Amino acid sequence: MTKAWFKNRLNDHYLQKSRADDYRSRAAYKLEEIDQKYRLIKPGMKILDLGAAPGSWSQYALRKVNGKAKIIAIDLLEIAPIDGVTIIKGDIRAPENQAKIIELAPNGLDLILSDMAPDTTGVHYADTENSALLVHLALDIAEKLLRPGGNFVAKVFEGVEYQQLLQRTRKLFGFAKSFNPKASLSRSREIFMVAQDFKPQPAK
Repeated sequence: MTKAWFKNRLNDHYLQKSRADDYRSRAAYKLEEIDQKYRLIKPGMKILDLGAAPGSWSQYALRKVNGKAKIIAIDLLEIAPIDGVTIIKGDIRAPENQAKIIELAPNGLDLILSDMAPDTTGVHYADTENSALLVHLALDIAEKLLRPGGNFVAKVFEGVEYQQLLQRTRKLFGFAKSFNPKASLSRSREIFMVAQDFKPQPAK
C-alpha cells in the first residue's frame, strides 16, 4: 500500500466521522444516505442484514428506530455482539439459517439489506460477475422471505451484468433504481440497487 493510500485514509471524512459516531465502519453513512432519500427504515420493521460484518448497517438501522425493530444480521465472518441485533454466523444459503430467520420473522421481512461483496481478484469482469451473483442470491432470499410490499437494498459492482440484474429486480418490485452514495469512495465501482414494493411472483 502506498503513502498516498495511507494519507487518503487519514483524511477520509467518513472514516473520521465513523470513529466519532462509534460506528464500526464508514459504510454506515452509505446506508444513511440511501435511507434519507428513500425512507426505508421505520419502527416496528423486521430487517435482514446480509453480509453484515462488521455490523455498521445494523448499528445504523437500530439507532434510526431507537431499538424498535427486529434486526437479523448474518455473515460468514464473526460479528461482535450488538445489543438489540440477532446475529447469525453462517451462510444465508443454508436451509437451517433460513429456518432461523423464518422463526424470527414468521410473517415475512419488511426490508432486506445486502452489503455482500465478493473477494476481489482485480480482474474487472470476474469481480463484476461475482458481485452480480451475490445480488441474485440476495434476490432469491427476497423471493422466499420478503413480505408483499417489502423493500430491498443491495450493493453491486457495476458491469455488463447490471442491466439483467436490474431487469430481474424490476419484475419483482414496483420500483427499482440505482443510487450512488457520496460516502462511497471515489475510486469504487460499487453502486446500490434500491427496490421498493415487493410483488411476489405466482408459483410456476
